[in-house]
Amino acid sequence: MRTFLILFATVTAGSTAWSEPEDRVKQHLQSKYYTVTWGTPAAFGPNSELEIGDGYGHGGTLGWVRFRPDKDRVDVLAIQFDEGREPYESKWPPDRAPVTVKRARMKPDAYATLLRDLAVVDAAKLKPVDRDSVGSSSTNFWVYTRLVAGKKPLIDHNWAGYQGSLTEIEYAKPQAAVALARDAVKGLDFKEHSLTDEERSWASAKFARDWNKFKDLEYHWWVRERYIQTIGVAGDKAALPILRDILSSNPPKDRGASEDRCAYYAINAVTRLTKTDVRSKPVEEMDLEKTRAKVLELLRDRK
Repeated sequence: MRTFLILFATVTAGSTAWSEPEDRVKQHLQSKYYTVTWGTPAAFGPNSELEIGDGYGHGGTLGWVRFRPDKDRVDVLAIQFDEGREPYESKWPPDRAPVTVKRARMKPDAYATLLRDLAVVDAAKLKPVDRDSVGSSSTNFWVYTRLVAGKKPLIDHNWAGYQGSLTEIEYAKPQAAVALARDAVKGLDFKEHSLTDEERSWASAKFARDWNKFKDLEYHWWVRERYIQTIGVAGDKAALPILRDILSSNPPKDRGASEDRCAYYAINAVTRLTKTDVRSKPVEEMDLEKTRAKVLELLRDRK
């Protein structure tokens, strides 16, 4: 009888842990447009590295946060782009590069809790419900979550577009993961930080990896623009090949307004990373095509 009771208690406790996630997780996956079935979460190792990203198109923001376990702590690096809503009258936006960098430390047990929460979100199964009407919004945003163990991706979610009932099931899980990660770092003591060589190398590798994923996605146009602006501040010379490709691609007559802005931002990013300025003055009134050719020549000379 004692053996039976112990076994029953163990099974009951295990079932509760798998089927009843914490309220902090459940609140981020609630909608009248889908139902949720809570699956069995994976066990993510404590040394798994997490990246999240988010931003609002109309809000002028984009942020990267990196969680890197290191012995008895987890280093949390936050790189934030925020251009605000300052008007300008020049041909091109002023080259302000509004990027801030901060870093904090997180306790391993708090990080372990976050990883468990993300595992619950990742295991959730969402099913759309029948509806008589649909809702849409002009709110455009981006959410991104990537968790790796070594070089093996455990979670890899990316979405950009407009908030709405038809697409909510697509962005619900990455949005929930980003919200949980943002909540987990709210109480940390973030301080201004000068990027290390390793962190700049990571940023450049992230830029290259994500650019190849984003470059042809329709609703990522503003994400691409802000990635270029961010990498000019946070990256290193390893980002130059992608910036060169951005400046080399698409004949001028085939480029749209966003592609032209990407070229303008790439010129500014190359200038920062090489510490060599071949831009025409004033910068905000530059001749894009002539300056683009000069920058490409500069990059060829640096091979």
